[in-house]
Amino acid sequence: MDIKEEAEKVLKELSQALGEIDLRETYYVVDEINITRRDGEPTRKEEFREIIRKNAPRMAENGSYVMEVGKWLK
Repeated sequence: MDIKEEAEKVLKELSQALGEIDLRETYYVVDEINITRRDGEPTRKEEFREIIRKNAPRMAENGSYVMEVGKWLK
């Protein structure tokens, strides 16, 4: 079987499989732009500092966290 015949067979099988799927579209209308959190006053959470300390265990003399750039970046 050559590539063209094989491609036609795959497309035919895919078309048959898709024929059984309900393809109605659903649209969602969101009134709020920021849906990740409510707007308001910022809060300080101590657990945030603990998480950052795990990622950057060293601190500079001025109190800044010392972090490494990912090894995959160059």
